[in-house]
Amino acid sequence: MIQLKGLFANSKWYTKTALLIGIPLFFSILSSVICVLVSSVMGIDLQTVNTGGLLGIQAFQSILTFIGGGWLYAYLISKEPLRYLGLDSMKNPWLYVIATISMFTIIPLVNITALWNDGIQLPASLQALEEFMRSLENAANDITIKMMQGEGIDSIVIALVVMALIPAIGEELLFRGGLQKGVENKTGNAHLAVWVTAFVFSFIHFQFYGFIPRLILGAALGYFYVYSKSLWIPIWAHFVNNATSVLSYKLLYQYSDETNLSTMGAPTGLEHTIMVGLALFSLATYIATMLIFVFVARDRKTQ
Repeated sequence: MIQLKGLFANSKWYTKTALLIGIPLFFSILSSVICVLVSSVMGIDLQTVNTGGLLGIQAFQSILTFIGGGWLYAYLISKEPLRYLGLDSMKNPWLYVIATISMFTIIPLVNITALWNDGIQLPASLQALEEFMRSLENAANDITIKMMQGEGIDSIVIALVVMALIPAIGEELLFRGGLQKGVENKTGNAHLAVWVTAFVFSFIHFQFYGFIPRLILGAALGYFYVYSKSLWIPIWAHFVNNATSVLSYKLLYQYSDETNLSTMGAPTGLEHTIMVGLALFSLATYIATMLIFVFVARDRKTQ
């Protein structure tokens, strides 16, 4: 009987890259096929499915594609997948506290860059491309808003699980635990690995008018992984970021005129120079909290 654990542990980097791309892609197609088949049998129109149906589809596809794909990849390329991913230790509790503070310090920078990114206009010769990218952005925005509809505590809890917790676990498994770890192992350059992964992480969402803020968040999560050596830290930070967005919409914006989630909470009424100052202050405070994070992480290792 073939032992699957660590089957490709000694394979070349291109074989591991093929697995990293191929496994989630296969699970993504499989989950889509299953959803179509189930909806056909049950007589459900996927074009008009309600909020509960969307949340169910989103949860199923995310679990299978990202959590299943990320875990299977690590299982196949390492004889100790938990240790490989950095899931074998929860680390110093203070790191979670500092990571949480750090994520909140970077929010103004993310919101302001989201506003600038959303305002990018391509040359007239590329108008067709801009319209296509806008259509992708609007479609994703509409689906996200629809998934966050509903009233009561139960709707908030379900939204947090489906739109904050599951993506945090799955995307960190695949991107930080899979791609970033692989790039760092191949190149020996942690910083290159962080930014390559952040780029792919942002690009793969196919929401180009939210590319820059998502790139910044991806890099922040990547550096949590680099300095803590634990995937639990970026998973927690990712959850904090997603949960903040979900709760902000559910509690503050659901019944307002706000329809663009990518710029939700952005300081649109401020002068450009003030926004630049806020962005720089946000960046400075983020760097300060990250320096504390690095100090605590390294101090813990020396004890």
